[in-house]
Amino acid sequence: MTASDTALEIEQLYREYKPLLTSIAYRMLGSMSEAEDAVQDVFVTVSRLDGIEISHPKAYLVKLLTNRVLNVMKSAPRKRESYPGQWLPEPVSDGAPESSPLDNVIQHEQLGYALLVLLQSCTPPERAVFVLRESFGYEYAEIAAMLDKSEAACRKIFSRASAKIGHSSSLNEENKATLDESMTRFVQSFSEAIYTGRLESFIHLLTDDAVMLSDGGGIVRSALNPILGPHRIIAFLEGIARKGAFEGSWQPIVVSGQQGLMQIQDNKPVKVYLFEPDEQTGKIRSVYAISNPEKLTRIY
Repeated sequence: MTASDTALEIEQLYREYKPLLTSIAYRMLGSMSEAEDAVQDVFVTVSRLDGIEISHPKAYLVKLLTNRVLNVMKSAPRKRESYPGQWLPEPVSDGAPESSPLDNVIQHEQLGYALLVLLQSCTPPERAVFVLRESFGYEYAEIAAMLDKSEAACRKIFSRASAKIGHSSSLNEENKATLDESMTRFVQSFSEAIYTGRLESFIHLLTDDAVMLSDGGGIVRSALNPILGPHRIIAFLEGIARKGAFEGSWQPIVVSGQQGLMQIQDNKPVKVYLFEPDEQTGKIRSVYAISNPEKLTRIY
């Protein structure tokens, strides 16, 4: 095979598998920029494999990527320790052309963004196994080969990850539809409360143990610590409302598989609110507010 043939083959692999690889890396890392860097590194590695035939390119590329992402995840805690306030995953707007390769992966997933948040509490191997198994449907034998572990070990890792984040994939279509209706109702109520100034009007839609997390990245003012309980959440929102924090236009948005609201000022997004429902009550148990401008470049 000539050098030009090799370059053409790599280009074909890049076009075919880049969306999948970026999707996997994004779900593990919670950062699209880091995901894209990891995918780029994989193809740089492949380009240096002079004359080596790849019999199963998809499996080979996913294994290379997974190991690259594991290395990135191992260094992430050190970066997060110096991060100002709460670190939240980067939201990516569903359906955005080119900027989002996740459309076919997360558009039918329930609690997409919430899972990205919860996965941050898992170890790198737990995150890798959970994403490959739950989001992409890989068999344990395939995951074991990618991670150079036994199938039994991968099953245990998946079980630990599921226990940590309290995730269950047992929701039926009827329950999912009910949750979708609850989310739509909450988004509408929140939007109306913003426009009317009556923020207390949706307090009954929050669970008693609801929590609000904000990420301004030290660039935009935000709550540095979690806000616990519906009354404190409402009080916080009323406080920032008095300072003009809700000025601008608002529109519904689906971000990383989750319904929410986007605030726009001067024709650019300045904040995204996303909401996680409780599977049992349908009420909202988590509110995520992302205002770090570096994390809002792929949603509008």
